Amino acid sequence: MSRLGPALLALAITASPVVAAPATNAMPLLGPDARGALMLERIARAFDASLVPNAMIDELVQVQMGVRNAFHAMSDRMAAVSASLTEAFALTIPDLTVLTAQPIAEMAMEESSGFGWRDDPIRHDRRYHGGTDFRAKHGTPVVVAGDGRVVFAGRQGGYGNVVYVDHGGGLVTRYGHLSRIETTKDATLVAGQKLGQVGCTGRCTGPHLHFEVRLDGRAVDPVTAMAVADLEREAPLAGKLAAFALSPEIQAKARDHSDDKKAARAKGRPERANRGKRSQNLW
Repeated sequence: MSRLGPALLALAITASPVVAAPATNAMPLLGPDARGALMLERIARAFDASLVPNAMIDELVQVQMGVRNAFHAMSDRMAAVSASLTEAFALTIPDLTVLTAQPIAEMAMEESSGFGWRDDPIRHDRRYHGGTDFRAKHGTPVVVAGDGRVVFAGRQGGYGNVVYVDHGGGLVTRYGHLSRIETTKDATLVAGQKLGQVGCTGRCTGPHLHFEVRLDGRAVDPVTAMAVADLEREAPLAGKLAAFALSPEIQAKARDHSDDKKAARAKGRPERANRGKRSQNLW
């Protein structure tokens, strides 16, 4: 927010037909002709004379005061907004810049199941999916998304074979359903380093990578998190604004939109007689 104030001021100055670029000293924030007229009048009045009509001088001074007052008010408002944002969000805006690598090649390929509320593919009730599933062939290499330390590597419930990597600052990534784990607890990894292979261990209906991003233990949308990470590196201010999409209030209401596509396909494709419906979601 600290960069926004000067930018708005510069825009206001440029857009004004009367005001020129901001002065670097106490010179009036007026166009060159107006500044010249005021300078001449100051010199003349030092000798008890006058070169510019009083009405014009009055108008120029009033314009100058109006511009200065507007800048002052704008600066106060920008400072207040900046302080409010800092106080409200300084502790909640995550630094995701460490996430620089896609966990599997072409992670943007078919997303079998997204983040948020969805139809559970096994129990067929509404459940919250804390990660994103990416369909991939069995044995596809899985790499760590950013520099960090392995804090868990082993088998765990529905995750099957899973690796947890701590990136510092409350940021942890998880890689589930691996067919093989190729790292160990306490190992230090660098972004892009292989940690395992895609598989279907644990609670799973087909080979895929279950990828999670967690902030202070809270699951957030991995696709959004990776996009925010890119923005925070390339355009820090835009990245900080985009990071609000990862706030608890928004993430708690997230819905897996892939459910809509699956429902639409199923609606247009009748099931064969004497055959139950088959789940298209991976887990």
